[in-house]
Amino acid sequence: MYKLFLIFIIFLSCSGSENNIDNEDIPDPIDKIIPTNLVFNVEIKGANNQNPYGDGTGTVKFTASATDAVNYSFRFGTGDVVDSSSGTIEYTYSEFGTKSYITNVLAYSSTGDYISEASSITVYVMANSDDDLLEIITGGSEKTWKINAAYDAHFGNGNKQFRYTTWWEAPSFSKNNSGFYDDEYSFKSDGTYIHKTNGNVYGKSSYLISTYGDTGQNANSEGEIENFNLNDYEGSFYVKKENNENKVVFDSKSFIGFYVGQHTYTIECYDANNILVRTVDNQDRAWYLWLTEKEVSTTPSKDIFTDLVWSDEFNYNGKLNSDKWVYEVRNQWYNQELQATTDRLENVIVENGVLKIIAKREGYGGKNFTSGRVKTNTKFDFTYGRVDIRAKLPGKKGTWPALWLLGSNYDQIDWPSCGEIDIMEHAGNRLNKIQGTVHHADNYGGGDGGETYDYNNVSTEFHVYSVVWTEKGITFLVDDKPYHIVGNACSLPFNWDFFIIINIAMGGTFGGSVPSDFSSDIMEVDYVKVYQ
Repeated sequence: MYKLFLIFIIFLSCSGSENNIDNEDIPDPIDKIIPTNLVFNVEIKGANNQNPYGDGTGTVKFTASATDAVNYSFRFGTGDVVDSSSGTIEYTYSEFGTKSYITNVLAYSSTGDYISEASSITVYVMANSDDDLLEIITGGSEKTWKINAAYDAHFGNGNKQFRYTTWWEAPSFSKNNSGFYDDEYSFKSDGTYIHKTNGNVYGKSSYLISTYGDTGQNANSEGEIENFNLNDYEGSFYVKKENNENKVVFDSKSFIGFYVGQHTYTIECYDANNILVRTVDNQDRAWYLWLTEKEVSTTPSKDIFTDLVWSDEFNYNGKLNSDKWVYEVRNQWYNQELQATTDRLENVIVENGVLKIIAKREGYGGKNFTSGRVKTNTKFDFTYGRVDIRAKLPGKKGTWPALWLLGSNYDQIDWPSCGEIDIMEHAGNRLNKIQGTVHHADNYGGGDGGETYDYNNVSTEFHVYSVVWTEKGITFLVDDKPYHIVGNACSLPFNWDFFIIINIAMGGTFGGSVPSDFSSDIMEVDYVKVYQ
């Protein structure tokens, strides 16, 4: 909420004449017309109790009326002068921030004589940005932000070509001893910025020393100084929209989070409680930070989803539960896959408390192999959460089992624009190497940030394959052990509904060649659980 500011209306009455007449030619006073009863009103667009300085457009309506006046000259406190015979004019202030101006109107009579009045006004102007942006940053008056350390991918970097992390993402609380989790960043609507450091900050050593001086502290092997000595300080900022980017620009000493020598940040994502900020250092490396206005949780993001919203524990026999699953029956697949998928019990069956996907060598539908592929699309689609799938994988060469999520809008915008999250992929030709990957339009071939996890018994023992998916990041786990993190952002497709797919492909670009002696193999799924 903006602090209510009293707009003072100061009536300064005076009179004068623009007649340039020699003293000897002064007309009889009866010939002079002096305007009277001047009323000067100022209306700031969008001003109310919550926004006393206006809506940020800087537009102000001035009206004046006076007896015997035929023209009005408005002065706005900026050096601009506009005349109006009607006594009504709109003027738009352009200087960013909350500024005060002494405005004047001169009311002229037909004889050139005038009276004037003044009004002191305070106007808020956004720097070519929308109303919501500064409101979100400041809350209308002042808002304090913190690094949301509870989330995986709260801090990361990547290629500046993209608008999301591509190279590295920090796990939750992984920088506990670095000196920036306790920092607080306060933005005021008047452009004041307060950085509460609590005595130390974190950043690249060369930039810290060049800007704030040498404290005698040594850099680590990454060229960073943790807990760099820096007292709380006050600076200034403004926001602007430039080339369709929302930017926060600081003075030459102020910054947010991990210091890389930059003082301009773009706001990539935001809502009332969260913002993702981005800056690019002089080595063309983009840095990202997720900030929150809320109190930072002590629970790491992999553990935040606790409400079971959907599950199948396969405590029945025969066909899959049609209220939860849809069979995909096809003989043409992508990635040079060799199988036809069916809804036959020979390929998909529930028995003894597990779902069995069975791949077989057999001629069917013009293919030499059959298998099963099932999905929850139209039965269960969701955005964000944790998925746990306990499974035992096939282990023969040529098999390609997968537990994965696909964007529910794939039939409208097609793959890869819809997005794909591969919770688990395993190639029999690369036994015991679990891969977690995401795919999207910018990086779809090999996937963005694919990573493998070595295990020793995936085809002989059950393991829990999981993904934790938030608006900030996607974390891949095996038996609750994270092994891979991918950052999320508003520019990525991982912010809408997805559905679950379970299948075995044969051969293809990932499964590789199928040995001539292959006859069949099985993936067993003990349960699928989704938490939010």
